[in-house]
Amino acid sequence: MENRNGADYGQNYDVIVKWMAAALCGETLEVIGVKTGRIEEVFGFEPADISVKTGRVDVMARDETGALYHIEEQRNLARADMYRFAAYHFLAAKQWGPGLRDIILASGDVCKGKKAVSTGSGRYSPKVIDFTLKDGRKRLAEIREALASGESPNLLELVFLPLYGRETGAARSGIAEEVLRFGTSLYHAEKMSAVLLAAMLIMSNKLIDRDRLQEMWEEIKMLDIIDIAREKGIQEGKTLGIQEGKILAAREMLTDALIERFGAPPERISERIGEIRNTDTLKGLFRQVLKCQNMGEFETVLNRV
Repeated sequence: MENRNGADYGQNYDVIVKWMAAALCGETLEVIGVKTGRIEEVFGFEPADISVKTGRVDVMARDETGALYHIEEQRNLARADMYRFAAYHFLAAKQWGPGLRDIILASGDVCKGKKAVSTGSGRYSPKVIDFTLKDGRKRLAEIREALASGESPNLLELVFLPLYGRETGAARSGIAEEVLRFGTSLYHAEKMSAVLLAAMLIMSNKLIDRDRLQEMWEEIKMLDIIDIAREKGIQEGKTLGIQEGKILAAREMLTDALIERFGAPPERISERIGEIRNTDTLKGLFRQVLKCQNMGEFETVLNRV
């Protein structure tokens, strides 16, 4: 069986960051090591002036004090990435103001030395959270113990826990699977939301062999898109009606899953998904994403709907 450590993927984990940001509304960023007020607003920002080919800063979070944060997750952080982030930062600052603060979530093979860019004209110094300095197995044991003792640890950390440390290969896949199974048990015990478990599954897609992940998917039978859409559709439902909010959220989840598996879908597929107004149909298509080997196979399934 193939074991992955996530290092062979060229794209960044943009989808997982979006899920994390959505889950953070009403919480703080302390789960990733940054003291903030409670997050009141989360939105996307992709700089149109820069051609983005590998990774992008596209998640913004505003807390109750008005402070604004730019969040990026980067696998294998290199010096070259710091210059790219600096370009994004100042472009974003032009729009959102000089108080903007960057947060980089680093994992894998993280470059040594200071995580900053200095020139004769200034300095770019983001907050870098280095996951390689954390012990994933030890932290998982602590979370288990805390829950058993009746405490309430922030379960959002489980999304990122498989990236802790410097493990590779079978060790990395093993911790990812262990965390996913633990999260699944919490979901079935109604101690974890569907949105959070979906985030864990998306992350595991990078770290666990595809066949094994599909096996687990079928085994757990937990990704009910209607439940997730209900959670994600609350805000939309306030202005559009609950049912419309669920449909929009279900479409967004389906599109996010496609992007994470195969990249951005062709316009014809996006348009076809946009025409579907039945949540059961969207639920079925979402389950098919993991089973399909490529975008072509998914389109074949889509055309049968």
